[in-house]
Amino acid sequence: MAAPVLVTPTLREFKNIAFTTDFSEASLSALPYASAIARAFGSALHLCHVVPAAPLSAGLADPRLYEAAGKDAVTQLSALRKLRPLAGLNPALVLAEGGLKAELLGILDKTQADLLVAGTRGRTGLRKMLLGSALEEICRVATCPILTVGPGMAFDADVPFRHILYPTNLSELSKKAIPYIALLARKYGAHVTLLHVVPEDEASLGDEKTFRQAVLSKLTNTFGPALAAFQPEFVVEFGETAETVLRVAAERKVNLVALGIRNAFRPGILRARTAYRIMAGAPCPVLTVP
Repeated sequence: MAAPVLVTPTLREFKNIAFTTDFSEASLSALPYASAIARAFGSALHLCHVVPAAPLSAGLADPRLYEAAGKDAVTQLSALRKLRPLAGLNPALVLAEGGLKAELLGILDKTQADLLVAGTRGRTGLRKMLLGSALEEICRVATCPILTVGPGMAFDADVPFRHILYPTNLSELSKKAIPYIALLARKYGAHVTLLHVVPEDEASLGDEKTFRQAVLSKLTNTFGPALAAFQPEFVVEFGETAETVLRVAAERKVNLVALGIRNAFRPGILRARTAYRIMAGAPCPVLTVP
């Protein structure tokens, strides 16, 4: 039987990049990545901030307080243009007021964003990892790929992505990340590693070596044709998915983890979900493709 041919959709490059910030140190840690990608692809960069609307209970408060808050946001957003990572880029400023969900969707539509870049709150171990409530909301509504960046990550302005890790569960959904992996790998000359994690209970059903070889063969046949130009490495591991992905990412010192996801941020216990745990705990930026 012939190996399956994986057909990937035509992908336009990152023409418009939206960088969202609340002006915190955590959110600004993602700015060098947004600027680097904009430079590499000749993208238009949009610096975005949403000012929360005054609550209904604020009727008795001095309205000048909320007007001042809006002016302060304009000042802070404008000041970002002077930061070193943005030298020579002349990014557009996008300021909105209201609910984050509705306003962000409007921003993404207005800017025709091909990529949204945002910083995460930080990493404090598997049981305490948090993206931050605002970013969780962003992930629920974003209509384009999101690049999340944790604080303190090593950044190389010349080649920010030298090694891309692509975890896949072999589903059609996970294939949505392939065009973006190919786009970045081609631009940066990155090495690509495909990883499939097998739950230990499945592996225990037979001989581990035989089982691993069968999964490796399926991984290669399914994804090899689409990424053949990058001579990808194929890896099969056993264990709990999020923990194994994070371990492999750390051991191999990858610069990007790319995931195809769907409904990973639907209402419920977010922090128990695989995509959330990978995004919050990865030692490098994570690209999620909805």
